[in-house]
Amino acid sequence: MEEGIINETVQKHGGNIYRASQRYGIRKEDFLDYSANINPLGIPEELRELIISNMDLLSSYPDPECNDLRKDISLYLDVPRDRIIIGNGAAEVIFLLFDELKPKKVLIPSPTFCEYERAASKSGSEVVFYRIKESKGFKLDVHELISSMNDNDADSLILCNPNNPTSVLTSPDDLLNLLKAAYRKGIKVIIDETFVELTIGGNLNSMTAYLREFDNLFIIRAFTKLFAIPGLRLGYGLGNKALISNLWKRKVTWSVNCFAGISGLILRNKHGYLDRTTSWLSKEIDHFYNDLCNLKKVHVFKPNTNFILLKIKDKKTNSYKLRESMAFKGVLIRDASNFRFLDDSFIRVAIKDRDSNEKFIEILNEVI
Repeated sequence: MEEGIINETVQKHGGNIYRASQRYGIRKEDFLDYSANINPLGIPEELRELIISNMDLLSSYPDPECNDLRKDISLYLDVPRDRIIIGNGAAEVIFLLFDELKPKKVLIPSPTFCEYERAASKSGSEVVFYRIKESKGFKLDVHELISSMNDNDADSLILCNPNNPTSVLTSPDDLLNLLKAAYRKGIKVIIDETFVELTIGGNLNSMTAYLREFDNLFIIRAFTKLFAIPGLRLGYGLGNKALISNLWKRKVTWSVNCFAGISGLILRNKHGYLDRTTSWLSKEIDHFYNDLCNLKKVHVFKPNTNFILLKIKDKKTNSYKLRESMAFKGVLIRDASNFRFLDDSFIRVAIKDRDSNEKFIEILNEVI
């Protein structure tokens, strides 16, 4: 692969701290990385200790069926083990799913995560888009989406909830209405809940309770953002038994490493790290949002998870210029112009701890 193609690919996402260090001449550890939406509480101490105490696992192959991890997830979400597929991050699950389903036509509400479009195109699917309107604060209009689903004759629908990059959460009641309409039409519904535990209410906002009732429902989840472990790569999917069985047959053996395989153990302590995360969210989301709203040169969209979409009002600058200016001051932001239906006036920023957020606003105010 040529270097230009590599750069084009990696720039689709935030969190490329390695490239940023080379480009801006700043050590990786000295950046304030607001381009990647991971839990600012950092790696759970329980997980850190678990990995250190199990170093000898490196001498053995990981369990290709991830039995212990599936058991822990099953207990965590009350989902049978035979409805769970484990992947090397959510990305592996997404591509596995599309390779298996090979939908004829996929409807994607957008702007949203670009990997859905890439996976659908790779599987030979026709991709059509439903445009989520800025005028409505990027809130998903489920009634309009149902109409679009019918008008486009789609056989599959994939959406992100809460959505990346808009940080908008669609309620379970609205999603249930969508799911019922899709079920009647024989349309598969894929919901990416990667950030759902990073919302106020957490798993109460999930659709996992409907997996038994609707066999056209597939849910994508991950521990990457929640446990701040993007380097460990751990995602999973939930669906009907037959589909999950086929995904296991298609999956690359040993794609999930041994440390990822034991990570589910910390799910048994629901009142530890997860509760601390909820406490942080309840304080910092509104506080950071309100502080950003005091800046006159950006419009701030109300967030429901651990990142915020901003629109630059100042016509003298754009997302690329702002990204460069912030980076040279040691702060990384996500240029959101390459999300479908967004332009170069949009950026996305993570929400971190109070001290970091205050420093971020100070630098942003200076630059903009």
